[in-house]
Amino acid sequence: MKTDDLIVDLARQATPVTPLASPAVRLGRWGAGMVVFAGAAVSALGPRQDLFDALRQPVYAARLMTTLSTAILAAAAAFVLSVPGAERSRVQRVLPWVALGGWAVLLAALLVSGGDPVARVLAFPVNWPCGYKILGFSLISGTALFVALRRAAPLERLWTASVAALAATAFGAVATQFVCPVDDPAHQLVGHVLPVIVLAAIGTAIGVRSLDGVRR
Repeated sequence: MKTDDLIVDLARQATPVTPLASPAVRLGRWGAGMVVFAGAAVSALGPRQDLFDALRQPVYAARLMTTLSTAILAAAAAFVLSVPGAERSRVQRVLPWVALGGWAVLLAALLVSGGDPVARVLAFPVNWPCGYKILGFSLISGTALFVALRRAAPLERLWTASVAALAATAFGAVATQFVCPVDDPAHQLVGHVLPVIVLAAIGTAIGVRSLDGVRR
């Protein structure tokens, strides 16, 4: 087939295409939806009784902000990476992992400052109720995020899936902090950070396969 004939044939087969919104707009839509979902879910589960007092405590606020920063930075990186050529610096894909490390370091510092860090960690086995809550929140937020990412054309599937999975699990941890009444950093490390890392790894493996379907 001649090139001109091929162009004419492709033009005849073309169908209307809806332009994809910018990564920032798509991030805003996803974030707004997740705020509404988290608010409804936390209300249904029942927020911790001292939530308003906890929000005024610097340690609780710092822990919440580092977790939230991880989720936002990871989601922003995922939306940018899903559009080929949209990434301006590779630093953006690294920042979510730096924020995750900052969350863990903050908790570790609080744990050490309280004394007997090893004994306290060992005294806190994985808290399954918190793990289940993080998983539940992550499934909803992660499904919505990956559906949005599949509308683009992610070429770096591993990086895109990893930051998207981190965004979903970190969001789950943020929502869970409004419900969980235990502020001990040992519990936060074992019952919150560890599930986020494990679930993010699992989500990455599943997400890569999901995004691979876009390429095919």
